[in-house]
Amino acid sequence: MLVHVKKYDIYLPLQYNDGRWIESEKFDQVDDFLYERFGGLTSVMREFPLRRLWAGESEAYRDLIIIYTAVDFEPSESTTQFFEGYKETLKSQFQQEEILITVQEIGIFA
Repeated sequence: MLVHVKKYDIYLPLQYNDGRWIESEKFDQVDDFLYERFGGLTSVMREFPLRRLWAGESEAYRDLIIIYTAVDFEPSESTTQFFEGYKETLKSQFQQEEILITVQEIGIFA
């Protein structure tokens, strides 16, 4: 049986804008928080980051990033509101101008 769910991807940088490495404890907090909220999560290992190039308002940025993926098996408006608030928390916690969070409606086989 095909079940419709929502998949959220959170793109987090490994370095602050000044080049310093972000403390591993901050990622551990994200792990714990998302696990508690969704009952599981997947992420790219920090030892194997992805590269991202993106255009800001006045300059181009190159980042090393990891992606956290959480699946919401009971999508609702409260999850959308959760991510809107959590994005602001992450921007502050990781000292970033922007944090990319994407959502996709997907089907999974139950």
